[in-house]
Amino acid sequence: MPSWKGQSRGNVLGYKIFVLSLKYLGLSFAYFILLFVAFYYFLFSRKSSKFTYFYFREILKYSWLKTKWSIYRNYFAFGQVLLDKVAILGGLKGKFSYNFDGEHYLRDMADNKTGGIIVNAHIGNFEIAGQLLERLNTKINVLMLDAEHQRIKNYLTDVLVNKDVNIIPIQNDYTHIVPISEALINKELIAMAGDRFIEESKVIEVDFMGQKALFPSGPFYLAARFGVPVTFAFAMKESKTHYHFFASPPEKVKRFSNPEEQEKELQKFVEKFAGEFERILKMYPMQWFNYYQFWKTN
Repeated sequence: MPSWKGQSRGNVLGYKIFVLSLKYLGLSFAYFILLFVAFYYFLFSRKSSKFTYFYFREILKYSWLKTKWSIYRNYFAFGQVLLDKVAILGGLKGKFSYNFDGEHYLRDMADNKTGGIIVNAHIGNFEIAGQLLERLNTKINVLMLDAEHQRIKNYLTDVLVNKDVNIIPIQNDYTHIVPISEALINKELIAMAGDRFIEESKVIEVDFMGQKALFPSGPFYLAARFGVPVTFAFAMKESKTHYHFFASPPEKVKRFSNPEEQEKELQKFVEKFAGEFERILKMYPMQWFNYYQFWKTN
């Protein structure tokens, strides 16, 4: 089963180099360095490139040449959003501009103190949304499936500006369940990815981009369990310093005592998320930073 292993690309030294470049040389120079860094990954990251090749060649049906060029562009785009993330979290938010479609949905959730789950994906640059939405006047908890790179998160935490963004790391011993429960009981917002899962997670198979894929049902089970609404949100890069934020109307996931009825309800919401995710992905095909086999291949 194509599950994610909890690993992300990059290391602390790489982040520090980019942070120093941003601080002393500016975003444009950091982008210039990134041209060569992306080419390095294009040449030597064969494992992740294999999965990206499948996405562009088999799913999007690009030509061989366009696929190769798109792999490089994808690495470059990934580096750009990492740089933008550090720049924005480090206090350079004013250098960027934004469009907001559906921000009022999150504002209503915060003002009405309903709490809720923001389901996003590893597309665009959603991590910056917590900083951009600081004016919602509520704590936003970001659930991260990134057990291997705790040191990187600790380093980036040092440059965070908005301390109302709280990172909840997934732990193998499931101790993360406690802060998740506390946040939802306190009617706070939790942002979590709906496009990745680890082994032993409950998943649902749906049609996605023309092939079968597995999506976790956990975000929607939590919404049903705690009686909070869910919304789908994405923050997409549209130019060097401009982002477009999308959020869908919040919906309640019904809770049923009958397991079969509950499974149907979860299936419905997973399909809704997959449909919205597919719509955004078709608009921004270069910005899905997924470096493992996502689709079922047998």
